[in-house]
Amino acid sequence: MTGSESGTTDAPTGVLHEMTRDDVESLDPEVVLFGIGSTEPHGPHLPYGTDVYQTDGVCERAVRQANERGAAALMYPTLPIGNNVNFRAYPFACRIGVRTLMNVVLDVVEALEDEGIRKVVLVNGHGGNTATLTATLREHAGRNAVDEGAFVCLTSTVDAIPDEAADRIEHPSVHAGESETSRMLYLRPDLVREEEFDAFPRREPTVEELRSDDVTFVPPWHGFMPESAGGETRASSAEKGEAFVEGAADFVADVLVALDEAEVHELFPYPREE
Repeated sequence: MTGSESGTTDAPTGVLHEMTRDDVESLDPEVVLFGIGSTEPHGPHLPYGTDVYQTDGVCERAVRQANERGAAALMYPTLPIGNNVNFRAYPFACRIGVRTLMNVVLDVVEALEDEGIRKVVLVNGHGGNTATLTATLREHAGRNAVDEGAFVCLTSTVDAIPDEAADRIEHPSVHAGESETSRMLYLRPDLVREEEFDAFPRREPTVEELRSDDVTFVPPWHGFMPESAGGETRASSAEKGEAFVEGAADFVADVLVALDEAEVHELFPYPREE
């Protein structure tokens, strides 16, 4: 059923939560966007849902923009719970296991493949999910023959921020610092407690060698950031947040449009042999 037949001329948004069955059939999705977030403490100034709000904010803007540019992209609901084993010292830091998260994502991708989808973009909104999602790409790649299954790629709400926007961060932090606080000031200022802004402490390991980027371990967050947030937040602003969110959405939209137009084949994303 077209928009005019259903009594509206509005094209489907691509945001599945907002769509009817007829909307989905009218869109006939070519590429699916699936966000993975987290629900966890972000200091005294930001809500537990910070990662979900940011992931939703980027994904919704990206899919709407892509469809306005002629793509047929569908946004799946953002997964609100991820890997948080190192937040156990804080109350109600929602978590599922590494294998559980991997299996959830693989199940979603498999269901999309059953729908005929050959192109899937994952957007990660929580640093604790990164290693699992990267491993999930490899696990998925081994489940199908080379010319079968969906092409699945991964980006994040941070990696998608253009360099020129990211350069505006005066005080870098991996959690609940200037960047995340700015994004929430833009997306959900009603949930941000500006009176709590501060320079939140971050601790270094006592073993000097563990401070190197060449050594990886899972930090107990209450040891690393005792306030659950880390870094200076008083330089945060909604203006910076707009640049971060809209810049990331523009990048993800570009990915969606490019994939929408691409033909998936046995060598994709590389050219077929002549």
